[in-house]
Amino acid sequence: MTDYPNSIISVQYHLSDSYTVPICNQRDSFYGVTGTPTTWFDGRIERVGAYQNDNQMYNWYESAMNTRLGVATDVTIDLEVNKVGAQTYRVTATVGVEPGGTAKTMVVHFLQVLDYYPSYSDNRYRNTARDHSEATISVGAGDSKSVDSADFLIDGADWDHKENVRFVVWAQETGSSAPREVYQAAVIDLPQPVEGDIDGDGDVDLGDLAIMLGAYGTCQGDPNYDPLADLSGDGCVDLVDLAVLLGNYGYGT
Repeated sequence: MTDYPNSIISVQYHLSDSYTVPICNQRDSFYGVTGTPTTWFDGRIERVGAYQNDNQMYNWYESAMNTRLGVATDVTIDLEVNKVGAQTYRVTATVGVEPGGTAKTMVVHFLQVLDYYPSYSDNRYRNTARDHSEATISVGAGDSKSVDSADFLIDGADWDHKENVRFVVWAQETGSSAPREVYQAAVIDLPQPVEGDIDGDGDVDLGDLAIMLGAYGTCQGDPNYDPLADLSGDGCVDLVDLAVLLGNYGYGT
């Protein structure tokens, strides 16, 4: 991922540990995993097991990646993320087949991941699977379709490390088990919250200012105190908080 940031997107599924979520077991079944680590490249090339030498492991994986990079695709994916609640987001994927390509029925997978999770000294855990939804679409040559994910609630460890939250989306050949071609993939980061967006609608505007002024001059324990308006977190809604909001006023509008 570091050496080929524009060529490869990887995701990691945990099995039989505290980081296992339902999609991990589903993909385990889909790929018929017989041992760990197991890696699939574009749903076509399987690598099972590990070398003792990191360089040999790298070369083994790199050869598989290069094989797949040599395979042309006629599928495109464009992504957009929209905030639909205080900590809830929806991903829209526009999936197209280029003119002159081949019409396809595809499963569009939406995977919310948390990078560098769990935390480890050598950062070995990348794009760990956290939540998932999918949809099946058919797209003709020269056409495109937009499809939405389920709503993803970002909470717990994910919200605590929101700067490492991203969404990986891929379009894959239909079928109940691998090998199944991954035609294209894309990734988009979670939009980072902006200080001053009190109502969580993605912008800083009059609505946020009204909430701030309604709580202005109050502290914890006062009837009108609103912790969301206490942007500094010091227990009071005061000039410091108002300055932060006004500094970002107009963002997203």
